[in-house]
Formats: sequence, C-alpha cells, structure tokens
Amino acid sequence: AELRNQLAELDKTLGEERAKRDAVDRQLRELQKRHQQHIWQRDQAHETIQARREQLIVEQEQLAAQSAELPDPIPEVPEGITRDLGQLQHEIRSMQKRLQAMEPVNMLALEEYDRTQARLDELTEKLETLQEERTELLLRIENFTTLRQRAFMEAYEAVDINFQKIFATLSDGDGRLQLEDPNDPFNGGLNLIAHPKGKPVQRLASMSGGEKSLTALSFIFALQRYRPSPFYAFDEVDMFLDGANVERLAKMIKQQAQQAQFIVVSLRRPMIESAQRTIGVTQARGAFTQVLGIKLPQSV
Repeated sequence: AELRNQLAELDKTLGEERAKRDAVDRQLRELQKRHQQHIWQRDQAHETIQARREQLIVEQEQLAAQSAELPDPIPEVPEGITRDLGQLQHEIRSMQKRLQAMEPVNMLALEEYDRTQARLDELTEKLETLQEERTELLLRIENFTTLRQRAFMEAYEAVDINFQKIFATLSDGDGRLQLEDPNDPFNGGLNLIAHPKGKPVQRLASMSGGEKSLTALSFIFALQRYRPSPFYAFDEVDMFLDGANVERLAKMIKQQAQQAQFIVVSLRRPMIESAQRTIGVTQARGAFTQVLGIKLPQSV
C-alpha cells in the first residue's frame, strides 16, 4: 500500500510538473510571437528613420547647390521681378513648413524605435528566463520518471525473489513474476508464472482452485515480506487445498505472523491447530449465533 501511495504521489507530481511545462511552453510561444512582432516593428521604424534621413540629405544638397549658384554679392532685384516676390515668399514658407513637418515625424520615429528596442530587450530577457525554467522542468520530470521507475523495479525484483521462494515452499514447484513490457513497465501488466510440481506451466485461469489459491497466497506473502502490513484477514483461503497443502499454508502463516497479525477464518483442522488463539462460531437454538472461546492443548 505504501509503495502504491508513493507511485501515486510520483504520478501526481509528474502530472503537475507536466502541466507546468505545458504552461511554460504556451507562454514561451506567446513571447516568441511578440518577440518577432517587436523585431518587425523595430525594423519598420528603422527603415522609416533611414528614409527620412536620406530625403533630408537630398533636400539639403539641393539647397546647397541652389545657394552655390547665387551670385555674390546678390544683385538687386529688378523692378520687373518684384511682382513675383510674393509668390516666391509663399513657396519658401511652404518649403519651410514641409521641413518643419518632417522633423517631428522623424523624432517620433526615433522615440518609437527606442521604446520598441527597450521592449524587445525586455521580452528577450523573459524569453531566456522561460527557456531556462522550461529546461529545468524537463529535467525535473525526467528525474521523477527515473525515480518512479527505479522504485518500482526495486520493489518488483524483491517481490519476485520472495514469490519464487514462497511458491516453492507452498507447492514444491517453481514460479516467478513477469512484466508484459520490461522496457516500460507502467504501460503493461504483471503476469504470475506458476509451475506446480509435476504439472506444466499454466495460466492462472487454467489452474485448479487449490493451485489458484496457492499462487495468489504466494504473491500476497511475497508482498508482505517486502513491505509488511500490520494486519491481514483471510476468509477460508484453504477451502480448495488438500490436507498437505493446508499444513504448509498454516506453517507459512505462523511464520509470517512474527511480523504481522493474522485473523483466519477456516474450517480445516491443521489451520485451527496451528492458531495461537481460536474462536468458534456456531448456531445456537433459535437461530442465534453463539461465539465460543476454544483453548487448545499446549502440546498441539
């Protein structure tokens, strides 16, 4: 029972760790998506800034070329041209407005680029942290799986040895335990291979009632020797056994009783004579049940 509790606890812990791993994987994928989005936004902002810079350089070069073409000193404007002065001033003001309109956009792009880069750095750091946590979770899951299988195999091998010894004692035959899938024992069952003396190896379903009883009892005693329980209750487990096998079973229970308490319901004389204390139950007159204490001779 304690082994099953340990395995159940390991299964529960393993499930929790797997759930954590899945949550980290989902968060990791979301961060990777956002990480790629911020990279794209950063690249777009960078391209916008570069385009604005190139346009500004071209316009500055054009202004410098136009300034170089002006005579030095600048001659006075002829009177015939003064009428076009208003239009020229309007064009100059329009160009100045265009230049002024470009500067805030350029600065906003720089600010957006800085914010995007800062956010990208933050997400990159979180991504690295999550990747480390994911690696740690995978290692923990692997460790839990290894510990669970190691604990199971340790118990299996010990119980198998006990089963072989006890079955040989009770039946004069040989038996052993066999895993359906030794490489992955948790995805397969456990077979009891029993070979009673003088008979071929049989499946449990093909055995007689007595052979089934001896095989099942051998497995129970094998478990008890590995991890004893404080109390056992057997109800007519010797029903299908012959006299010789009842004596062997009684001797085995008496031996195992040094480690645990046994209460056995039995109608067989060898089992009753082997008990330390015996209580009789009979039907009295009037269909009432009567409990009687029986004191056996010390020589028995």
